[in-house]
Amino acid sequence: MEIMDREIIIYAILLTIVIISFILIGETRPDVYLSISILIYFIYTSISRNIRLRAKLTVLDISLLTVFSVIVVYRILTILEWI
Repeated sequence: MEIMDREIIIYAILLTIVIISFILIGETRPDVYLSISILIYFIYTSISRNIRLRAKLTVLDISLLTVFSVIVVYRILTILEWI
C-alpha cells in the first residue's frame, strides 16, 4: 500500500471515530460536526506532511478556514445574545 493511501485511510478512520463518538453522546448541532471535522483536517494535515507535499490544498485551506471562522463568530454572537 502506498504511503498516501495509508495516510488517507488513517484520516478517514480518525474522522469516522470522532463522528461516531458525537453520535453516541447525542450531539445534534451540525455546526459542531463541521467545526470539529475542520479542526481534525487541519491537525492531521499539519502532522502528516505527505498529504501537503503531494496536493495543493491552499484553496481548500482558505475555504475551510473561512467556514470555521463563520461558525466561531456565529457561536460567539449567540453566546453574547447579539443574534
